[in-house]
Amino acid sequence: METRVANLDGRTIVETAIQDFKTALRGPLLRPGTPEYEDARRIWNANIEKHPALIAKCTGIADIVHAVNFARDNDLLVSIKGGGHSIPGLGLCDGGLTIDLSNLKGVRVDPTGKTARAGTGVTWGEYDHETQFYGLASTGGEISTTGISGLTLGGGNGWLNGMFGTSCDNLIGADVVTADGTFHSVNQDQEEDLFWGLRGGGGNFGVVSSLKYKIHPVGKVLGGFVGWHLHMTKEVMEFLEGFVQDLPDEVGKIGVEVIASREGVPMVIIRPGYFGPIDEGQKLLAPIQKLGQPRYDNLRPMSYEALQSSRDPYWPWGRHNYFKSGFVKALTDDVIETFVAHTRNVPSQHSQIAVEYYHGAYSRVKPDETAYPHRLTGWNLAIGGSWLDASESEKNISWVRAFWDDIEPFTSGGVYVNFMSAGEDDRVKVAYGRNYDRLVSVKNRYDPTNLFKVNENIKPSDSPKK
Repeated sequence: METRVANLDGRTIVETAIQDFKTALRGPLLRPGTPEYEDARRIWNANIEKHPALIAKCTGIADIVHAVNFARDNDLLVSIKGGGHSIPGLGLCDGGLTIDLSNLKGVRVDPTGKTARAGTGVTWGEYDHETQFYGLASTGGEISTTGISGLTLGGGNGWLNGMFGTSCDNLIGADVVTADGTFHSVNQDQEEDLFWGLRGGGGNFGVVSSLKYKIHPVGKVLGGFVGWHLHMTKEVMEFLEGFVQDLPDEVGKIGVEVIASREGVPMVIIRPGYFGPIDEGQKLLAPIQKLGQPRYDNLRPMSYEALQSSRDPYWPWGRHNYFKSGFVKALTDDVIETFVAHTRNVPSQHSQIAVEYYHGAYSRVKPDETAYPHRLTGWNLAIGGSWLDASESEKNISWVRAFWDDIEPFTSGGVYVNFMSAGEDDRVKVAYGRNYDRLVSVKNRYDPTNLFKVNENIKPSDSPKK
């Protein structure tokens, strides 16, 4: 008996080989029609529909090695799934093998050494819950259901950017299985090139099983947002462009966003996160609350965990999503006018359009210090289309693309790899800029046949399998 599995030349794999692979695993090997398959195939973005032929639910390094060897020896298309929160659904593949790491859930905190090691199936909500027990945190994604691995390996922007830099800036070690089935424990002193590539280069170099971070004291924070009627968008953006010029690092990140209120009415908001003394933060952010006549103001002291999960209701699992994104040096008149024009005709009340200001520790890292290269102080624009019904996909995607076509001339050319959507292969070099050639050299060494290609792919230069 043979089973057809996607590979490079269309060959089939005999059933006995699949059964041998299944026997070698401690975790389950799922196939279409078997219990748990559909649940394992579920990802955050409902706009992506993929059906792996095999899903290996790995329980540790041994399972990962067996899975990598099986994929390589059989020329399988292979994907790596952590939290399943990738916008283009890169955790899954059609007809191949998905290496599922979602069961790798351990978090070990060293409060004395100020470090934490976590399995790559951990979400930021789970990670923060453990580190905050000790009053500590690392820069992490601001949607708590996002996996730590995909976000960190792609760079990792979050509320603590200004204080401590990105997630990958706080990464100090990783365990990874490369394409030849070899286990590597890497850090700044061990296999420096591979470690450098993991800090922003995504899943291009292997299957990462655990990540080790620096953690920092983080107690009560000042968060929430102030919102105005949509007709205030231009005034709010002009105000914020001036307001951010002398911000201290304690304002870890701040942004303007157009969202729908609980009543479904669109409004423009400013979302700050402040991580210094609360009374000083309240004085610093007071001008925001005095701008115009806000219709909503819930800026308040809260726990870091509360801040980290505050946007969860706006980006739940199961909606259809499509993004376009790029960096903007300043909120110029052209940027603001284009932004305002397209926020007047948003087809879905669930869509959100944001520009976030990155500064402080984020910008003090040299562009070539990590694979993530975007270190200029400035704005990251994200046009996030989000809708409920698949029948509305064409309309919403067309709106995002039209918005992007009009505003792209005013962007600086870079893009945050974690905000890319499916079909943007031509922007991978843009995402890495001058670091791309070094990333290719790391790829040549650790994955010369491009086994790991279901990602924002950095193609090896010496392989015909591209």
